[in-house]
Amino acid sequence: MKCDIILNIASEGDCRDLWLWRNHSAVRRSFFNRKRIPWQEHKEWFYSKVKDGDARIYIAKRGKDKVGVIRFEEAIAVVRVSVNLNPSFFGRGLGSKIIKLGTEKLLNEMKTKKPVVAEITKDNIVSQKAFSKAGYRYAEETEDKMVYKR
Repeated sequence: MKCDIILNIASEGDCRDLWLWRNHSAVRRSFFNRKRIPWQEHKEWFYSKVKDGDARIYIAKRGKDKVGVIRFEEAIAVVRVSVNLNPSFFGRGLGSKIIKLGTEKLLNEMKTKKPVVAEITKDNIVSQKAFSKAGYRYAEETEDKMVYKR
């Protein structure tokens, strides 16, 4: 099956979309920090990440539609990954495709040997399944999260 999703580096025009998606009530339930994020705080975070050489934010598009975002942050021993879908595209199986494409793109561009790690809330079964389907494997569990690695 051909994947019709493309990934582009996030730009200034994506900041508001990411903020709206992040603050959607269904999305907030799956985050560790479930509070609404104020616009100014999000803008500061977004622009700091766009400028950060250890972070990459890719916008997933299908045709003209922005369907999601995947973010990678390189740390000392690992690369952390986070994904979020545009709520208008929930339930279409796009999460695992974005994770798979994003991880492949990151590994090709960064040439890193570090494991890529996703930390997921224990009650976020959808994300656990999406990461598994994208080739990540269950690594460990703590009191508040599940960890998947690739």
